[in-house]
Amino acid sequence: MAKKKAKPAAADAKDRVPRKEPYDSDRMSNVVERLREQAGRLSQLARTLDDAEIDEVVIDGHAMLLRGLNQIDNFADNAARAVREARTMKFG
Repeated sequence: MAKKKAKPAAADAKDRVPRKEPYDSDRMSNVVERLREQAGRLSQLARTLDDAEIDEVVIDGHAMLLRGLNQIDNFADNAARAVREARTMKFG
């Protein structure tokens, strides 16, 4: 079976989100606020389950949630490294 030809990289590059972007304190605060809102919504759902004495529910998107949580962990690790490196560059 013949191999498929690869798409030109330039066509995909313009549609992709940049791998790295600059973050300042305000932008990071906006991310934190969004995470707080999401955590609040999930916390309320957990309280509702407890209050209604519901043993369990089956929720679609479980694997997606776990991947997202892993991505948040990775982002936090990368952000910590970037802040450490910026501090080292600034203060020596």
